[in-house]
Amino acid sequence: MKQKLLTDIELDVHELKCLMDSFTKEPTPTLSELLKRSIARMQGRLDELQQEVDAVQVTSPSAVEETVEETNEVAGSEEDSPVIIQSLESVVVKEDEEEPRSAVLGESLKLSAGLRHAISLNDSFRFSRELFEGDTELMNRVIEQISVMGSYKTAVAFLSSKVELNEENEAVNDFLELLKKYFN
Repeated sequence: MKQKLLTDIELDVHELKCLMDSFTKEPTPTLSELLKRSIARMQGRLDELQQEVDAVQVTSPSAVEETVEETNEVAGSEEDSPVIIQSLESVVVKEDEEEPRSAVLGESLKLSAGLRHAISLNDSFRFSRELFEGDTELMNRVIEQISVMGSYKTAVAFLSSKVELNEENEAVNDFLELLKKYFN
């Protein structure tokens, strides 16, 4: 759930950036409304993430130190304090190392270049013309956003929200095949 939420927030940021670029160049009431909706959606997701963070029981470092001091008072020894704190810190590091990590920014950029470079110049013109109705800027934004997604299924869902995916169209099938290869 958290990873999907973070991915959605990341996509919201990309969408907001694109909308702001367009709005800065030529402010229109439609773009203004889209920006407001995008911001509201992102705020909702950020609030949801905040609730998830608040729901997790966190032990503060001062509470850990107090617990260690209480333990030492009961045991009658204060020399063990640093050892106990160090072992708690090492446990935290081990837990962090075991968690799956998302792609770092550098890896995302490499993937983005990979998807862009996977499309030949001729295919780029064809996809722009047949999938994106000649809107090269839209195609580039969509490719940029797809390149940071985690799965083929997510990418296709996003693509279908931006363009009509008529599977009888050969260009659509070629683009989907390209995405399959990219995500596998």
